[in-house]
Amino acid sequence: MRYCPRCGGQVRQEARFCDQCGSSLTGPSMARKVRADSLSPKRLQAPPPRVSHSDPRIAAILALGPGFFGLMGLGHIYLNRLAKGLVILAVGVVLGVLTWIPIIGLLLLSPSDMGPGTDGEALVSAVGLFGSVFFLLWLWQTYDAYAIARKIQPSSDAVLPPPYY
Repeated sequence: MRYCPRCGGQVRQEARFCDQCGSSLTGPSMARKVRADSLSPKRLQAPPPRVSHSDPRIAAILALGPGFFGLMGLGHIYLNRLAKGLVILAVGVVLGVLTWIPIIGLLLLSPSDMGPGTDGEALVSAVGLFGSVFFLLWLWQTYDAYAIARKIQPSSDAVLPPPYY
């Protein structure tokens, strides 16, 4: 029986590559014949399980709190959904700027500047348009992060592997 020199896995006699790690079994790193008891136990031990963040409450808080100010997508990033989280973050920052700057402008205007045909009217329109899209994205990304976390959260009756020390 042949064993892979890289991972210690068993390989067929005629194999050119290891089925487990893909390393070449020809040339200078040819598979050698070794006894199974001579393989180190550390090499045969399974890797530790991948830690997954999946607390729905934390995902929702990360989506709600910073999301209100335009930093949306942090709940998805917490759940290791990086691509989706970064896209939501970029769109959220743009919408946040387009929403919060007109709101600040409205707060700084005097009541006499709020009539029709003034800067106040344009700011109100901008807040209405961008603010509604911002609000809908904010609610959706919060719900989506919470739903994803609920889906990937291990159930309480799941059998978990023993911890690796």
